[in-house]
Amino acid sequence: MSLNTGSEPPILQIDKLRIGQGTKAPIVEQMSLEVRRGETVGLVGESGCGKSLTALSVMGLLAGNLKVVGGTIRLGGEEIQGLSQRKLRRLRGEKMGMIFQEPLTALNPVMTIGAQIAEMVRAHRDVSRKAAHERALELLRLVKIPDPEERLGEYPHQMSGGMRQRVVIAMAIACNPALLIADEPTTALDVTVQAQILELLASLQREENLGLLMITHDLDVVRLVADRIVVMYAGSVVEEGAVEAVLDNPRHPYTLGLISARPTGSFAAGAPRLADIRGSVPAPEDRPAGCVFRDRCPYAQEVCATTRPMLETGQGGHAVRCHFPVDRQTDAPKELAQ
Repeated sequence: MSLNTGSEPPILQIDKLRIGQGTKAPIVEQMSLEVRRGETVGLVGESGCGKSLTALSVMGLLAGNLKVVGGTIRLGGEEIQGLSQRKLRRLRGEKMGMIFQEPLTALNPVMTIGAQIAEMVRAHRDVSRKAAHERALELLRLVKIPDPEERLGEYPHQMSGGMRQRVVIAMAIACNPALLIADEPTTALDVTVQAQILELLASLQREENLGLLMITHDLDVVRLVADRIVVMYAGSVVEEGAVEAVLDNPRHPYTLGLISARPTGSFAAGAPRLADIRGSVPAPEDRPAGCVFRDRCPYAQEVCATTRPMLETGQGGHAVRCHFPVDRQTDAPKELAQ
């Protein structure tokens, strides 16, 4: 559970963020979320919804042809949009760190693990090589890598996927940032290693009182580690709230579809057939007028084709962007799976 009482300002505050390519339709729009110290927020949605782009915009790492074209991003109350690359480099590591999806591509293949971690430390702290080396060893112990003294001299290709992910985590927390962004941190790892990485992140979040933004497709992961969940679709937030409230009583048809698509056991043993959500996430230039989910929605009505719904907050901070939320329906929906 969150250690933050809510009296402090959010460590990360994104408001009406828009990311685009020149005059083309924005890829991310109306994106708003907050992360407080001691809190884990799960950001979920299908591929192509804009989750990773949102994270990269916070880090100032958008590709050259993409840029923030609207909205604000505040880190510890300070607006970071428009800062020079030099200032952003100082923030990355000192105040915020990121764990990328594929650790093998995030690490330098021709540098030892110890050298890479020490380089990260010296980039943000005025310390000697010896002190940086000692900090690297301390970090490997912190992320529970066995035989850390030996691992310092190894190269990324000599380590397993789980070990490399622990190294990337060590680098992300090397300078005690207040915000940690984890972008699909358990992708391509086996189930046992996934559990170990998630346990490690949860432990670090509690011990260091970090604000943790966890990007994932896995709703079970969100239920396990997060305090709040933000559901993203086609570049904007469609539902958010406390994890139990959203996953146990989803209000947006999209969230209901994601939950319904999760396996609940063996079909041969009597478990229900998996549902899916008809269609796919539209490209930015193909998003329909009105509600962007209407072409895939079992509850869509005439107003959904003309009017964009607002994100309305209900009891307990449970917010939904929908003209006809699931909890207001009296009739069963049309089939989600087609």
